[in-house]
Amino acid sequence: VVVGGWASNNKFSFLGGLRATANMISYEVPLGLSALTILVMFGTLNLREIVDMQAHYWLGFIPAWNVFCQPLAFLMFLVCIHAEANRAPFDIAEAEQELVGGYHTEYSSMRFALFFLAEYAGMITTSAVCVALFFGGWHFPGLNGNDPAHPEITNSLLLCLVRALVFFIKTVIIIGVFMWVRWSLPRFRFDQIMNLAWRALIPI
Repeated sequence: VVVGGWASNNKFSFLGGLRATANMISYEVPLGLSALTILVMFGTLNLREIVDMQAHYWLGFIPAWNVFCQPLAFLMFLVCIHAEANRAPFDIAEAEQELVGGYHTEYSSMRFALFFLAEYAGMITTSAVCVALFFGGWHFPGLNGNDPAHPEITNSLLLCLVRALVFFIKTVIIIGVFMWVRWSLPRFRFDQIMNLAWRALIPI
């Protein structure tokens, strides 16, 4: 985004690239801190192990997903992945009312499509990571294996397919939140976005 905005030799595109840089640097910090809460809890960076450790229940019926024990970290993570993907209300890098189209003003055809492909790929990837960190990944009541000590292990191909479908549905729900927020909230001002990161999310 930054190099694309600079290379098109347009002042609006260059400003969009600079805004994207400030946005990315600001929201990387709270994004890392919110993920760090989960890593400290489980002591591993392995997403499969993090998902497997959520595959049990509290009081016998409440799924032990991290969204229930770390709701604040989840909300921070959700806000930050919106900002990292340059999605509304954080889309200051392409603000049409101020910067014509921002970093992709001078691009058309396939190059323009690649910018949007990258944006949507980022949305899908961060949504999948969010599901793994906070929503138990494949886990859903009734999908545990036969061994209570290792609920992730199963010999059933059908159960594996159902688990993949559960993970896919959870990811689609997070993507739906992206779309819902885009059509619900107006774009923030640049100073509001910076204040939210440095004066609110990081101290929290």
